[in-house]
Amino acid sequence: MPTLPPGLREWLPSGFFTALLGLIWYEAKASEARVNKRIDELRDDMKEIRQDVKTLLLQQAAKQPVTPER
Repeated sequence: MPTLPPGLREWLPSGFFTALLGLIWYEAKASEARVNKRIDELRDDMKEIRQDVKTLLLQQAAKQPVTPER
C-alpha cells in the first residue's frame, strides 16, 4: 500500500481511516438491508398478483356456459 504524503499523517486525526472504513461498511450493510426489504416486498406483491390472476381465471371460467363438448 502506498505511504501517505509527508505531513498528512499528522494532519489527519488518529483513527480517521478506520472510521472511514467503518462508515463505508455501515452504509454498505444498510444499503443491502434496504435492497433485501424491497425484494421481500416485491415477492409479496407477486404473490398477491398471482392470487388475483387465479381468481379472475376462475371467475371467467365460471361465466362460460358448459356445453356437451366439454
